[in-house]
Amino acid sequence: MEFQTVATGVGFTEGPVYTQRGSLVFVSIDQGVVYETANGTTQVLGRTGAGPNGAAEGPDGIIYVAQNGGQWPAKREEGVSGGVQAIHPDGTVVTVTTDPIYPNDLCFGPDGFLYVTDPMRRPRRDDGRLWRVDVNTGEAELLLSVDWFPNGIGFSADNDSIFVAQGDERRILRFPFTPGERLGKPEIHVQLDHGRPDGFAWDVDGNLVIGAITGTAPGDLQVYNPEGTLLDVIKIGDGQKYTNVAISSSGKLAVTDSDNGQVLEADWPAAGLPLHPFRDSDQS
Repeated sequence: MEFQTVATGVGFTEGPVYTQRGSLVFVSIDQGVVYETANGTTQVLGRTGAGPNGAAEGPDGIIYVAQNGGQWPAKREEGVSGGVQAIHPDGTVVTVTTDPIYPNDLCFGPDGFLYVTDPMRRPRRDDGRLWRVDVNTGEAELLLSVDWFPNGIGFSADNDSIFVAQGDERRILRFPFTPGERLGKPEIHVQLDHGRPDGFAWDVDGNLVIGAITGTAPGDLQVYNPEGTLLDVIKIGDGQKYTNVAISSSGKLAVTDSDNGQVLEADWPAAGLPLHPFRDSDQS
């Protein structure tokens, strides 16, 4: 697989998302900004300050950001606390909620709510939360409190499960999901044999692509079939932190190369699974 650099000099990158307008949006945690790249040009979409740590597109072109409040590798900034922020198309940044403490990643669900992972950071990594947020009112509901580090998050194609990366345990957990109800008891969907799972994305064939990070050796992408069996390990380069991935409707795979301050892109053999709130349309 041949990767091309689509953005460079953009810091500790995370949270890639292909938008409805055809661009690629991603965050820079240490620079405190959210970028947008399209047609060979990368520009600042919004300045969030502190540590934007994940992104999701909502209705009306608004980009919702998991703001970690200045946790590593970001710097704390006066007036910016952990929570969820919204970047409007004109670049205006507003705070939706500050209930999540140090949120990491987020996604929309089939019920229209925003789901947010919220791990405690070093030195206390044994305290994590999962929130459900109404982006219209800012009301946040604590769904789950766990004794592990929740990271990437996403909904399955059939909408009856929510998947969460369990970092140090090297797992992707599946929680049964019914709108308006509490989450069901989790089960292990994927057990990685190396690397810590960070962000992930599905293609329309049901294959799950996981960004796996390491502390010493180069990281990689790991591809699993719908049953959770490993299909492929994709080596990219010398970076230890290929933190997150996104797959477009045209079969482009974006990877955030956080160690090298860049975003990479390659051709993927299938289209990406459309994300909520656009899954029921013919858009991705």
